[in-house]
Amino acid sequence: RCPSLHFPLVDARPCGASNNRFRGTMSLSSCSERKLFRVQMYEFSCEGLQGGEACDPYLKIDFDNFKLFKTTTEQNNRTPEWSFRAGFQYEISYLEKLQTRTLKVQCFNRINAPHFGEASIDLQTIACGPSHFKLTLRDQTTGEARGVLKFCCDMKMISPNLTLIFQDLRLTMLGCPAQARMYISTALSSDAKGVNVPYSSNGSWEGPYVTVVETTLSDMLKAPHCEHVRFDIVDENGERQGEALLEFRKAFSPKCDTPISFKVPVTYTCTVDGGDKMQAEPMGDVGSLEGVLVYQNLPVLAQMTGGVCVDGQVEGGYWLFDGLPYPQCMTHPPCLLQDHLDAWGIEQLTSQPEVQEDGEINFDDIDDDWVLEAKEKIDLPPPWEKRRERGTEDRPGRMYFLDPRSKRTTWKDPRFLPEGWDQRVDPQSGKVYFQFHKTRQTTFMDPRGCPAGWDMRLSREGEIYFAYTPAMRTTFIDPRGLPDNVDAALDDKSRMYFKNHELQSTTWEDPRSGQQEVTLTKWRQAQTARWWKEQVWREIEDMNRRAEMEEKLLEEGREDREEEETVPAGASPGAV
Repeated sequence: RCPSLHFPLVDARPCGASNNRFRGTMSLSSCSERKLFRVQMYEFSCEGLQGGEACDPYLKIDFDNFKLFKTTTEQNNRTPEWSFRAGFQYEISYLEKLQTRTLKVQCFNRINAPHFGEASIDLQTIACGPSHFKLTLRDQTTGEARGVLKFCCDMKMISPNLTLIFQDLRLTMLGCPAQARMYISTALSSDAKGVNVPYSSNGSWEGPYVTVVETTLSDMLKAPHCEHVRFDIVDENGERQGEALLEFRKAFSPKCDTPISFKVPVTYTCTVDGGDKMQAEPMGDVGSLEGVLVYQNLPVLAQMTGGVCVDGQVEGGYWLFDGLPYPQCMTHPPCLLQDHLDAWGIEQLTSQPEVQEDGEINFDDIDDDWVLEAKEKIDLPPPWEKRRERGTEDRPGRMYFLDPRSKRTTWKDPRFLPEGWDQRVDPQSGKVYFQFHKTRQTTFMDPRGCPAGWDMRLSREGEIYFAYTPAMRTTFIDPRGLPDNVDAALDDKSRMYFKNHELQSTTWEDPRSGQQEVTLTKWRQAQTARWWKEQVWREIEDMNRRAEMEEKLLEEGREDREEEETVPAGASPGAV
């Protein structure tokens, strides 16, 4: 029995549950091995703040006394929105402890009344419930409601060594056992190594063939764009004969070491000319592959899809997969995500973006191997998700991006936006736009790519202007798109001049004046490519520094918490 998390019966269904709902197919380990979570917090806002004549609110965010944050101050605003985002790894020894650990948010007023109120939610509800929260801010002395706090928190349990074991594989082509060798791979982790299955003259492999990945259940079981295992089929002459795709959602059990039989079609594909690139086109089914898949080291927890947690009670949302834990506040298991997708239809979510606009630079267009490799390691800002179009055997498909808020996709990379900006996709037109949180205005112009010292901003009327920090001046003239070695600057009267670093000279004359559009486009693309490379380089350096600091803090935290951690009830007194 587990009094903290709900584990449905084996025969539980989304519309009902037995009174004995704590029995289930999974168990929380009492082992003191550290459990890792990837946490992202974003989209903090408040409504109806009460107290004080003037209102300059800011937030203090305490994640289990493990991470502490403070937002910027929003001036004279009782419905503030903060562009604050934070991402980090959290670890804990026992999952049972999550119900006693909390995320606490306090709202303060910089003027007069120092404290509006605070709200908190236990980490167990976050880890297996919705990622959207709506909590009442209450005065800690009187309990009086002082406003409403809204935010998002993604908390994904990580398995650093999730193991996939394939056994008893059998391949048939055109109804007969096929002589072939195979290569097994998955895109779950950029560091995951594929498995070479040796040549077999009778199309049968006993196995086991093992691959190990670092992933989460949310990433592995996401829908409708499902992750899969890919089997590349190659004959004795080295000629590719087809591929088989096994979706994780169709061959999964939340219980480790459970043999799962599967059978998937083998599809033949050929490479065709798609204009500016080669594309893989399916030509039809030519055979089938069947076998057994076993999972080891599965994560235990996964958040629900959709829904909102309102003061500790879950409203709406869908169960990622039957048999996973769900919040203890729920008397019945949520409706299954797959049932919802089947009823609602998934064409819009699975479709690829519209054609990219002419002259627009994409990450995949930058012809630098180290940049392409590094981009796989850089996280997307929440809640964006990566997708890939179908690729060829020797080249992965092009990356595009899903905005779950609008359920639309785009080729435009959402990374490296300046502070205070957010990229979104219009749900009706599918067009990308950008929101500036400080004035709550939007624009279709991308704010990225400004030279050092420059920032693009939106006025309260929605006008685009550019701020030059060294001179503390602004202008309506865009400083981007200049030739190499030339930078724009403003003097103390907001007049723009241009610095030529190669000639070590300055001029009032804009080098863009009188140039043909083809030249201006070339300059813009070259500068944008340089800017993206600089951002990637800086982010990789920052990631390395953060990893070193995180490891140091985690080690210090382990030492501090070893005395606090106790073996939970029901565990062996001698458990380690």
